[in-house]
Amino acid sequence: MLTGPAAFAAAPGRIVVLDWALAETLVALGVAPLAVAEAPLYAKRVVQPALPAKTRDVGLRNWPNLEALRALRPDLILTLQGYGVPIARLEQIGPVRALPLYTAERQPLRLATAAARDLATLIGRETACARLLAQLDQALTPAPKADAPVLILKFADDRVLDIYGPGSLFDDVLRAKVLRNAWQGPTNIWGFASAGIEVLARYPEARLLIIEPLPVGLSASALWQAMPQVRAGRVSILPATWVFGAVPSALRFAGFLEQA
Repeated sequence: MLTGPAAFAAAPGRIVVLDWALAETLVALGVAPLAVAEAPLYAKRVVQPALPAKTRDVGLRNWPNLEALRALRPDLILTLQGYGVPIARLEQIGPVRALPLYTAERQPLRLATAAARDLATLIGRETACARLLAQLDQALTPAPKADAPVLILKFADDRVLDIYGPGSLFDDVLRAKVLRNAWQGPTNIWGFASAGIEVLARYPEARLLIIEPLPVGLSASALWQAMPQVRAGRVSILPATWVFGAVPSALRFAGFLEQA
């Protein structure tokens, strides 16, 4: 595993990325990856910044096709620390940089900023990184005081919600903008908890921020229509954005907050 930028005499050209948060960061820095794990699905879940059309796919994020990866002869493999293929297996194929984002430290936005700087130094894109982080600082300007707290939700299926709280990227964005997250219950290392729709009744004053896609037929659900936030019209539907992302996803979410 690489220990620092000095491991390369020149910026690597053939970069394969096994995590979408790192892939979006690389693209935001102006560098096109050679390949990304689950590249076709990235367009639906992450959306922006878009991958170049010629980006190759190397299989699953948690277990990519190692033979396909080897055939690409990567100069650098980017992966998420603590997730997916053991580093030792990847090092048999090429140089590896494993970066932490979602950890027991539970500060993904701070770690995402550090990851952007790390990558920028590694690939010689420090100026682009400075611009990206300046955009983030501007996007995280505290919002006008909101009357109600919010719940950040994503449907796992038509009856179960993933609720994003402490430890999530989007909760970090809320805190930076001095907005209140109604969910202060336990969350996993990725910063979310799963619960049935009925849990929303415990937070009647909250505004619901729901990340697309929505279940088919949700609007016709009697249970959904009975929720106090739905009856009061305190529901905002946000376009798809990557809940386990890095700086670009934080920027995208912050923009949706302003619109909502």
